[in-house]
Parts: sequence; structure tokens; C-alpha cells
Amino acid sequence: MSYTPGDILNYIYENKLDSDFVFALMNHVQNFSIGEITDKKIEKRGDEFYLTSKSYSIDVRLTDDEILTAAMNGLYISAFISRKEDKYHIHFLVHQYPESMKSRFEEEITKEVIHYMIHGTVIALRLDTPEKVNEYIKRDKA
Repeated sequence: MSYTPGDILNYIYENKLDSDFVFALMNHVQNFSIGEITDKKIEKRGDEFYLTSKSYSIDVRLTDDEILTAAMNGLYISAFISRKEDKYHIHFLVHQYPESMKSRFEEEITKEVIHYMIHGTVIALRLDTPEKVNEYIKRDKA
């Protein structure tokens, strides 16, 4: 049977495996990790926007239209860094909440961040069956 990433996410949530999944993720299972860049700043310099992080020594110009539009409109944007073996990638998640109201929507944002990290892991590691998810979290039965 063929499963979509949405099917796999439903399997994870319906079987209450999200905590086990995040635990495996934090332990770099299959030499993969993804984490939120919590000290990120999105700064405007002239007509351009930049992502900066002192913790990760990042200072990159944003070029993606969706991210630029969100930044120009003041929406809250989460940034992530993932690593698979020796390859690093930066990811973004645009939230529907204004940056200025982040504190009022902290719980919703946290849920979206965790969901994004699980989803990103499912895709990056091609966890496309319940068996692969169970193997990833070292769970024998669903």
C-alpha cells in the first residue's frame, strides 16, 4: 500500500506517537536532526531582508518570495536548521500570526513548530510506511 506524508502524519497523531517521534528526533536517529533556530532575527537592511543567528553564525539574505512577503507584512516566521549526515539546510515556516502578537499565540506556534519538525523528518527520511515510523521510533507494534 502507498502512503502519503499526510497519511503518515495521521498515523503518528492517531496512535499518539508524536512524543516518541520527537524523542527519536532529538536523539539524531538515522543521523538526521532538525531544530528551531530560536535566536533568529529577520532584519531589514535597505530594501532586503536577512536571517541572522548568533548561535549558528548565520547571516543570509532572504530570497524566497513567500518568506519575503511574510516578512514585509509583519507575520511571524519560524526558522529551522536541519542536518542529514554532513548537509545542512535552512527551512522557514510562516505563521498566520503577526510578529507583534507572538506572545499571545505561543501555544499555537509551538504546536505548528513541532508539527513542522515531524513532517520535515517524515519527508527527509522517507518514512513512508507505518513500519518505517515504528522502526524510526524503535517501536515494535502500533
